[in-house]
Amino acid sequence: MLPEPRVYSADELKVGLTAEFERDITEDDVLTFARNSGDANPLHTDAAYAEGTNYRGRIVHGAFQVGLASAMAGMYLPGRNALLGTVNARFVAPLHYPCRVRVHGTVASWNAESRAGQLKVVVQDAGSGLPASEIAMGFSLHEERDIERATAAPQPAQPATEGAAPAAGQKVVLVTGAAGGLGTAIAAALCDDYFVLGLVHRRPLADEMLARPSVAQVVADVAAPFWEEKVEAALGEGTLYGVVHAAWPGAPHGGLLDVQDDVLERQLAFGTSATIRLARLLFSRAGEGGGRFVALSSIVASHKPVLALATYSLGKAALEHTVRLLAPELARRRVTINAVCPSFVPTGMHEQANELQRKREAALVPMGRLCEPGDVAGMVRYLLSPAASFVSGQVIGLTGAQL
Repeated sequence: MLPEPRVYSADELKVGLTAEFERDITEDDVLTFARNSGDANPLHTDAAYAEGTNYRGRIVHGAFQVGLASAMAGMYLPGRNALLGTVNARFVAPLHYPCRVRVHGTVASWNAESRAGQLKVVVQDAGSGLPASEIAMGFSLHEERDIERATAAPQPAQPATEGAAPAAGQKVVLVTGAAGGLGTAIAAALCDDYFVLGLVHRRPLADEMLARPSVAQVVADVAAPFWEEKVEAALGEGTLYGVVHAAWPGAPHGGLLDVQDDVLERQLAFGTSATIRLARLLFSRAGEGGGRFVALSSIVASHKPVLALATYSLGKAALEHTVRLLAPELARRRVTINAVCPSFVPTGMHEQANELQRKREAALVPMGRLCEPGDVAGMVRYLLSPAASFVSGQVIGLTGAQL
């Protein structure tokens, strides 16, 4: 009978949490792995051959060690609810067998909001204590189905959207991250003049927003595959006038040398591939009058990078360059694209800032006040308007005259 895996909830996980197990690796283990994987390289399976190499004996497959790291993730830390997304392995020294290994896992990063993190696993020879491999594994937590609901009678298929439907001739604007701090303010500012299709992921739109006659939501992650199909279904035969890209996967602290690969890749993806996919959607679904794309960047991107937010600064800078490069291509269909770069806004990632922090930031602004959500929403409204039909490829700072 297989052992029961440990279960960590999203609330229990934190950076620095560790787990460890030991096990023996026998000749039968390695030969069975060779048969099952098809990797019967003699360095792993033929004692006479391996003895004649510079390794002086048979060694355990690297993939076998990755399997041990997978056991750490799936059985010990984070345990049952873990789903692996990425694996990055470095093999420090050959691991000869038979041997006993110690497998040590540490949560290197964890984002409770996105339910994703990275696990660092070290496989050591338990006898010598020397590491054989270091394996970084990006993971997320899957959710449990409601068993009663799953075993009940089949339910009708859920509609692609929740909320209202656009009226004939009403311009549709897709807002990513519409349930976030700035996304909510922008969606609220637009819904009087446009039909707002809010693209949300972890958090749904507020009930009062969904109750409005010109608001609907689609649940999808713009960094995941196939979200376009949900938006296409929501649009039906209609056109798409605008995209406001406000979604962003947080602002990790620290420099580039210490950031985990999956965290860096996700920041860059939101600024590059996710932005390009949104642009493709708008390009294909814009009407004869063209369309508008507004991306939310930040003053800490190209204008004023911050070393303590190096990964975030890099991702936002990549977003701005992507906007510039997309502008000439989108212009073929009279679609404009611009980036809005607010300074410190007391919402979203800065919502928890205390009064002292807000006063310090305001003191840096020659206009004497912080950038407000209404300032950002006002610039977005302008860039969506007919008055901005010749503005494209621009990176516009909302700095309050900061240099």
